[in-house]
Amino acid sequence: MKSGELKKQEKQERKETQENNSQFSTLNSQLAKNYTFTDILNVMQKLRSEEGCPWDREQNFNSLLPYLLEESYEYIDAVQSGNAKLMAEELGDVLLQVVFHAQIAKEEGKFTIDDVITGICEKMIRRHPHVFGNENIKTSNEVLKKWDEIKNAETAAAKATLAVAHDTAANASAMDKVPRSMVALTRAQELLRRAAKAGFDCEKPVPEAQPSGSPETEAEFGDILFALVNLARHKGINAETALTRANAKFEKRFRQAEAERSKEA
Repeated sequence: MKSGELKKQEKQERKETQENNSQFSTLNSQLAKNYTFTDILNVMQKLRSEEGCPWDREQNFNSLLPYLLEESYEYIDAVQSGNAKLMAEELGDVLLQVVFHAQIAKEEGKFTIDDVITGICEKMIRRHPHVFGNENIKTSNEVLKKWDEIKNAETAAAKATLAVAHDTAANASAMDKVPRSMVALTRAQELLRRAAKAGFDCEKPVPEAQPSGSPETEAEFGDILFALVNLARHKGINAETALTRANAKFEKRFRQAEAERSKEA
């Protein structure tokens, strides 16, 4: 290669190196920026735009549900690890899912992130009359009782409005707010909790070997659950499906008991 051509090539390589360094410097500068909530909204809007990411543009409410669940579990793991940096990262992933769903809703004309924020702010203010109103509530138990009273009143009002719109009876149930998409074990516990609050408490199936809520009791109970799952495996039973069916059976019986009590009243 001639000397002139070699110098020209070296000059071009130096120029490309300088451009790359400049790009990395710009990227690092952007990454070092303190972003705001508005920024993540803009990022998501860009990802979903014509000039955005093909994968992000293909997503819908249903396709994102596995990621929402996964990110929620990963945040739980981060909390249990005690790693604050990891908690912040995983909570960001959960927030991304919220923003993602809100952006899709906005595009479809269903609602916006402002509607989401307005709704939760109104709910928190409405359900904390001891903070934002004049009610005198001192203990956590009183707070929970008042929360449920307000929530039940809201549910009944919503049911009544729906009933008027559809010319049907408003038969509210304590089970109406238990999500069917909950994992079976969590849903079973919530069904039983709500049934107990409605006056249908089940008898304790086994005597307590340790004080309620103690680490020893939790550990022993975990061992029992684990053993039951292992038994299901050996019997060729899907533990999640089995408990889901048991939940459905209990909920059906509870709703029947509710209806009977309502008739008697």
